[in-house]
Order: sequence, then structure tokens, then C-alpha cells
Amino acid sequence: MEKIQQIGLARVALAFFGQLDLSSTAFRFYRERITATEPVMSQRLDYYSASPGAMKAMIGLEALTSRLSIEPALLHLIKIRASQLNGCAFCTDMHSVDARRLGETERRLFAVAVWRDSRFFTDRERAALAWTEAVTLLAQSQVPDDVYAQARACFSEEELVDLTMAISTINSWNRLAVSFRQSPVD
Repeated sequence: MEKIQQIGLARVALAFFGQLDLSSTAFRFYRERITATEPVMSQRLDYYSASPGAMKAMIGLEALTSRLSIEPALLHLIKIRASQLNGCAFCTDMHSVDARRLGETERRLFAVAVWRDSRFFTDRERAALAWTEAVTLLAQSQVPDDVYAQARACFSEEELVDLTMAISTINSWNRLAVSFRQSPVD
């Protein structure tokens, strides 16, 4: 169980997907992780129990993101930024912890919310964070041409599609966690 805790949801899903049984150790671990402590807010419902088939599909989509062409450290940065924008405390916490386990510094994690004013991020990371904001906040401004141009300068076509899939996936997780009041765990 300790090994599972160290590798994060995407790795757990990847390791068990295909043979994923909703009573499996991986699935039970994740369900326990999201319901383990007294929440700040009262969780409205356990979406894993309410719709196991839908959650199996979400875990499959998450497993896909771990096999994409985007490096894991960058994936965590975009997951953190999208989660911040969506007000998802659970996902912000989970991906910050996972990023630290991959060696990300606290200083950079603290600066994700203000990445434009920080010197800690590469051009590629800045392009990914700008793309994350544009894709996450579609209703506010669509995706501006300059943001697209910056992303294309740093990412291949495949990488940009993969990045967009990862952003779409974390946005889906955020909507589940926020809608049903999923709180971070200790």
C-alpha cells in the first residue's frame, strides 16, 4: 500500500487499468484517500459509489494522461494551475504533493499562481501555463491567438493535443471534486 501512495493516481490507474476491478486495491486506495479524514466541508456524495462505471472511465482517462508525450513534472504544474483556477482545493493539494514527490521545489509550487511574475519557469512551462489558463477559462476569452502561437512555438502538434487532453482531464476531475465538495486529506 505504501508504494501505491508514493506514485499517485495516474500511476495507480495505469498499473491497474485493463484489469481494474472497482473492488481492487488501487480503486479502494483512491476512494479511501478522498474520504480518509474529517472534511472541512461536508461531502455531498461519494461519486465513486454513485457511478462506478463513470469513475472507471475517468480513471482510464487519467491513466492515458500518464502515457502522453508531456513530461510528468509539467503535467503536475498544469494540473495545479487548472485546479487553482477552478477553486479545487482537493486537486491542488493532491498534485502539489505528487509534484513534491517528483522533486519539484516548494518555491516553484508557491509561484504557480503568479507564474507570469516569477522567474522560476522556463519558456515551455510558461507556454503550458498560459495554455492551461486559456483552455480552463474558455468562457472568458476563448483561446487567444497569441497564447496559441506561444504554445506552438514550444510544443509539437502531438504535444499540444496531449497537453490539451491533460488539461481537459484535470478540469473534469476539478468539476467532480468541487461540485460534490471533496476536501483535501491529511
